Amino acid sequence: MTLVYAWPPVGVVASEWTIDAPVNVSRSLITGARRVSATQRRRRMVSLEVSSLARGANGAGYMEMLKRFIDGGVNLIRLESRPVNWWADAQIEASGRQSREVQWRSGSEDVSWDQDGSDVIWIDGTLLSGTAGSDGTFPTLTVSGLTPNRRAARPGEFVTLKSGGTVQTGQVVTEAFANAQGVAVLRIFEALTGSGIVNIGVSESAVFEATTIPRAVQPLNVDWSYSWQFAQVFEDEVDGFEEVDPWN
Repeated sequence: MTLVYAWPPVGVVASEWTIDAPVNVSRSLITGARRVSATQRRRRMVSLEVSSLARGANGAGYMEMLKRFIDGGVNLIRLESRPVNWWADAQIEASGRQSREVQWRSGSEDVSWDQDGSDVIWIDGTLLSGTAGSDGTFPTLTVSGLTPNRRAARPGEFVTLKSGGTVQTGQVVTEAFANAQGVAVLRIFEALTGSGIVNIGVSESAVFEATTIPRAVQPLNVDWSYSWQFAQVFEDEVDGFEEVDPWN
């Protein structure tokens, strides 16, 4: 198993989360026709710049320990995407577009709820429901429970559809607004299936190798930063993932 370390609790001051899809392009010598084919697997590519002094001035220490854990790139790192829009807007909008299941505990024991023999699920936040479909050209997700006549989603944001025990993730193609009934049709890049609980503006998660392991020189009287570059690694490319969180 390949060790996959959690990203530490540091202050990220700049970020990029994108897709790299290498292609090979050739042209016919006779007609000039363009021929294009994929040369490698599509991968998520990430850039992160970490402040040494943000969030309690522990950034430099966490970065040095993370470098020890990944051992020059032998081990991997799990990352989550940052908001595609300004982070402050994302925080404000989250309360009307996301929910989470509340887990009850009594001491060290989990507590379950039921009514008339059926499980009761407690939700914190705004509960949205959605159904996957198509507008004839693109996949869609019709979402209800939104604030009426307000923006529902921004292009590039991630959305999840939890149907049964399966969570599917898609990315929003274009800006969408809720109508007077609080319903919006999101055009999404990936085709989802089924219906269930929806969260908009969430993070996407994947495992990465560090393609650039930074060194950072500490100056006098000013902040300094660590600049990382990452490329996605798929589980079938290694001998499986073993997740480790040293920070909790």
